[in-house]
Formats: sequence, C-alpha cells, structure tokens
Amino acid sequence: MSILLRVFLVVCALLVLVFMIRRIRKAEIHTRDTIFWFLLAACFVIIAAFPQIAFFLSRLLGIESPANFIFLFVIAVLFIREFTSTVEIAKLRERITTLAQELALAQAGTDNEDAIENRK
Repeated sequence: MSILLRVFLVVCALLVLVFMIRRIRKAEIHTRDTIFWFLLAACFVIIAAFPQIAFFLSRLLGIESPANFIFLFVIAVLFIREFTSTVEIAKLRERITTLAQELALAQAGTDNEDAIENRK
C-alpha cells in the first residue's frame, strides 16, 4: 500500500472526526449515526497504521491490489449505510403520513363539534 494512500486514509479519518465533532456540538446528529462515522474513521486509521490488514484481506478475497480492497470496502460500507438510511426514511415518511392524517381527523372532529354548537 502506497504511503500516499495511507496519508489519504488518515486525512479522511481526521476530516470525518472534525466534521462529526462540529455536528455533535450543534446537536445536528444522533448518537447512533455518530458512532457509525467514528467507527468508519477508526477503520481508516487502523488500515493506514497496519497496512498488512489490507494486504491480507485483499489476498483472502482475491483482489489484486490492497487499494482496490479499500475502495471496495468503503463503497460496500456506504452502500449498506445508504440502504439502512433509506429504510429509516421510509418508516419516518409513513409515520409523518399517519400523524398528518390523525391531526386532520382531530381537526375535522373539532370543526364538526364547533359547527354543531353554533347551530344550537
């Protein structure tokens, strides 16, 4: 693994950490999401510090270059993260729809009660 790739991994890890710390201070991110990004940054640092891991895993999976393994690893992790985020967003959309419908029914019920009282 080239020294350039190792430096790149450490710089990316540091950027992720700085970005996460800024988001945590502004309370714009949940703890579960923060843990994911911290673990990803830690993986970058571990692979940069111990490139033998990338060599071993790339040989194990039949990938010619450790750099290709790292890119494949990052793509796979982000793909899985995107899928879980999509599932969570779908659940939140359903919840918002349900809440909007319940609110509309509650307001319609209040409007009907007001109309009945006004007729009396």
